[in-house]
This record gives sequence, C-alpha cells and structure tokens, in this order.
Amino acid sequence: MSLAALVVALSLVVGIAAFFFLHDNTPAQSDQRPIRRAKIDSDQRTVKPRHRQQPSVEAQNPNKRYEDGVEVVKFVVSTNSSGAVIEKITLADGRKISKVHPPKPVFENPADQVIAIAVSVKPGESMPPLPDLTGIDDDFAKSLLSPVKINDDDTDDIKELKAKVIEAKAYLVDDVKNGGSVLDALLAHQKEMERIADSRLMAIQEMQKLQTGGDTEMAHDFAERVNESFRARGIPEIPVPGAKR
Repeated sequence: MSLAALVVALSLVVGIAAFFFLHDNTPAQSDQRPIRRAKIDSDQRTVKPRHRQQPSVEAQNPNKRYEDGVEVVKFVVSTNSSGAVIEKITLADGRKISKVHPPKPVFENPADQVIAIAVSVKPGESMPPLPDLTGIDDDFAKSLLSPVKINDDDTDDIKELKAKVIEAKAYLVDDVKNGGSVLDALLAHQKEMERIADSRLMAIQEMQKLQTGGDTEMAHDFAERVNESFRARGIPEIPVPGAKR
C-alpha cells in the first residue's frame, strides 16, 4: 500500500472513530438514562415462550360430570409445542370433546411486556416499534406489586429473559426515584439502539465502498479498527474482507 493510500485509509478510520466517539459522548435529548443494553443469545424480537412438548396426563373423572351433567369417563391433558393446553374429554354417552387453552403469556403486565421487548434487542439491530406507551408509568408501578418470578419449569431462554427484565426494572426503579420516568427511559433506550444500528450500518457501507474501490488491504484495516471499537461496546463486529498481505 502506498503512503498516500495509507494516509487516506487512516483518515477514514479516524473519521469513523471520531463519529463513534462524539456520538457515544453526546447526551441524549432526554435527561433520562437509557435502559442498559441487554445481550441475549437468542434473537427474540417478540416475547413468545418456547415450550417443550409435554407428555399427556390422564385423569379419571376429574369433575365426575361434564357441563351438561353427563359422566366423564376419561380426561387427558397435554401441552403442544406452542404451549397451548389441550384437554380431551370422553363422556359416558360416547361423545369426545377437545378444548384448547392458549398458552399463558410470559409477562402479564403491559410494562413488563414492553421492557422485555426492549431488552431482547441485540446492540446493532434495529429495535421494533414499541406498542402504545400510554399509561406505561402506571403499569410499571402496578408491576412492582407482582414481581417477575423465574420458575423451575421455564425454558433457559425464558429464564434469561426474565432475569434481564428484573435487572432492567431495578434500574428503572432507581431512575424513577431520581425523578425520571419509565416512558422517557424507554424512548431514550429506543433512540440509543437505533443510533447504534445506524452506526454499524454506516461502518459496513464504508468498508464495502473501500472494497469496491479495489483496495482490499485498506478495507481490511478499516474493518479491524472499527471492530476494535465495537468489541469494547458489545456490538456485533462487521465482516472483515480478505486477509492482509
């Protein structure tokens, strides 16, 4: 690589690094601190429980009589892969009835559901639109009366998600005590995540521009410098083109 090309490459790297530095140290428009970015192994943009297939459980005459008074002779309960509970009932008159109960949501409180969405997004990914946040502060206050519980039968993914929600809520409680609001914190977090995603996309586009220009070594050096910054911030690295010569 010529000296002139190296100077150009370093200038581009410094420019990107300066962009990241300035943006990292620029306060958000909101005075509230964003929720801590949570890293989760699985890509869960929507909060849906993952259930293992449960074996059928048979019970004889659970209520002895069905709704219309006919005797129940067989009662089988099972859970499918989506977590829905299926009841199969056999009556004395030969009728066979099936009832499906949808899976119970992981989080019943609306504030817990929104927080779960927020902490499920990995740094560098675009955050999905948040649902209507009207009344979110009141919902959050109510959620504190029924703390999130990690159950033994929760899947590993759900246990990890619940742990992240519990951690984020503890942070929010502290923020609210200092005069902040859950609404402002969620909006600031969303803005921060979008900024990180935009920064990563811009770095990829700049690297591709260098690569398209025919200087693989310069593109390689640029990607390595950017990735060094990303690793320190927990952001997924960008692809590194070709090995250096």
